[in-house]
Formats: sequence, structure tokens, C-alpha cells
Amino acid sequence: MNMATAPGYSLQHTPTWAIATVSFILISISIILEHLIHLIIKWLRKHRKSDLVEAIERLQSELMILGFMSLLLTITQDAIIEICIPVRAADTMLPCRKRTTTNDTAILDSCSAKNASEVALVSKHGIHQLHMFIFVLAVMQIVYSFLTVSLARAKMKNWKAWDEETQTMEYEIAN
Repeated sequence: MNMATAPGYSLQHTPTWAIATVSFILISISIILEHLIHLIIKWLRKHRKSDLVEAIERLQSELMILGFMSLLLTITQDAIIEICIPVRAADTMLPCRKRTTTNDTAILDSCSAKNASEVALVSKHGIHQLHMFIFVLAVMQIVYSFLTVSLARAKMKNWKAWDEETQTMEYEIAN
């Protein structure tokens, strides 16, 4: 089988520490860039460039951490796939079960082709699944935000009706 078309292994067969390490690095880079944007905004406010501040704030709202993580993952996926770890380390802290490495189900990646005792830190298929996970997280964040705002508006509508009721003469007499 050609290495470019090898299916690789899924996140199910990837150690949680490997996913956590890749995610930690991506989150750290995202936080650093967000802080740099904040420093640029602070500098622009100091120099009274209000139009540029507004433009950068809009840009910052578009570059959510999850979206930036996905971008970084896309850019660095080839480098991540080339990172090799020992099979023993890859079989630790698996979220589901140990990987089977029989002859017909052997995992083919660039690392195992070079050295049978090593596998890729995260496979191409695993990175694709991580992209899907990030996308689902982003969609759920939007859904939960919309739901929170909708519920808050409904509650405020009830409070407004109650407030209007307390302003009536009947309510004042009764209480």
C-alpha cells in the first residue's frame, strides 16, 4: 500500500497524552497571538487610531481560538505526522483499547515504514478526526451562545411583564 494512501490509525488508537500535547501547543500559540493582538490594540489606542482599533477588534472576534487551532493544525499536519514515537509509548493512555498490530491490520505510516518499533505521533486520519472534533466544538459553542441569549431574552420579557404589573394600582393596593 502506498504511504500517501495508507489510512493510518484513528484517535481511538492514539494516546491521549499525544493529543493533549498537540492541543496544548496549538492552544498556547493561539493565546500568544491573541495577546499580541491585544498589545497592538493597546498601542493603536495610545496613538488614537480608533478606526484601526475597530478593524482589529472585528478581526479578533473572527479569529476564535478554535478556528485558529484548526488553521494551525492544517498548516502543521505534515510535520506532526512525521513525528515518530515508540510503539510502547503509543500504547499508553489509550481512550478505548490497545492497538492491534497483526500482519493484516498493521498500521502503515512513514514512521513504521522506517522503523517497525515506531509509529507517528498522530496519523493523518487522526488529525482529520481532530479537525472534525474542533468543528463540532465550534458549532456547539455557537448553538449554546444562541440558546443562552434566547433564554435570557425570554426571562427578561417575563421580568418586564412582572415589572409592568407591579406598576399598576391594583398591585399596589393588594401589596
